[in-house]
Amino acid sequence: MTQIPSEARTSPESELAAVVAEALKLADAQLVVKKSFAPFVFMLDADGTIHRGEVPHEIQGSMPPDPMLSVKLTIDFFSGHAGNLLAMVAVLDPQASMKEDTLHLWAEHRSGISQIIRVDFTRKKFLKHPVLSEPKVDAQESYVWNGDTPDPAEEWWHEGLSEQAIQDVFKLVGAAVPFAQDQLGRNGSLAPYGLTSDLSGEIGHHMAYQDANEDDEVDSAESVQMMTEGFRQKLESLRGTCIISDVRLTPSSGEGVALDALRLHIEHTEGLSMLLLKPYEIDEQSQTVAFGETAVIPTPAQVWSV
Repeated sequence: MTQIPSEARTSPESELAAVVAEALKLADAQLVVKKSFAPFVFMLDADGTIHRGEVPHEIQGSMPPDPMLSVKLTIDFFSGHAGNLLAMVAVLDPQASMKEDTLHLWAEHRSGISQIIRVDFTRKKFLKHPVLSEPKVDAQESYVWNGDTPDPAEEWWHEGLSEQAIQDVFKLVGAAVPFAQDQLGRNGSLAPYGLTSDLSGEIGHHMAYQDANEDDEVDSAESVQMMTEGFRQKLESLRGTCIISDVRLTPSSGEGVALDALRLHIEHTEGLSMLLLKPYEIDEQSQTVAFGETAVIPTPAQVWSV
């Protein structure tokens, strides 16, 4: 954590500029040692302390090619903390946006300042650090502190889908999450589970049956793959699929707190493929399950992959 000195906190503009400067320092340091880095967010609290959050390793590489959308999705991971913060700055991995010579930052202050910042950089053969250009700043509409609860699900996934497809997705999620919540409360864990929407819109429930190993454990990744292959064989009779599994989200840097989460991979015959990541905690005494902010992320199709 970094503490911003009081002399750098004379106005919302100066506070935001200080957080941007710290974020660029880290991005510069990351680019010294590698071409890519995990998208991250710097968050300024009321005491002037900057906290760092990093996009989980499990979903890196699945960010959409549009840098504006990707940087907003990055900040969505941490928007649940906005009520206790003064400013947030998200820094997009340059390779995630398919623009390896430009850093994209989303910078926002709760006072109403909101910016997209682009910083071009070049690598010189005999220089350790990349050469960063002057930031190009464009004002934007507020995204985090806009008076509404941020809803990343409404940002993009329904675009281009029919109303029927949207309702199919809602029905799949509406069936999957309560089932998973019940299993987590009862057992403390969840075996991979699948749901389908057939041509009439009826929801079907599926599991992959395989032998446990000598430790009486089942390979979750193999179960997911078995269900995926099974759904592929039924494509002509399906409109949508959902495979839900219990995962551990771990920052790739090794810093920060790992989170338990539900992972829902939802696909639809109209072209949608997305991940829903729902962090959760289980109360040890009551066994009730509480969910955190849901992240909604585009991802390559696995069922409708050909």
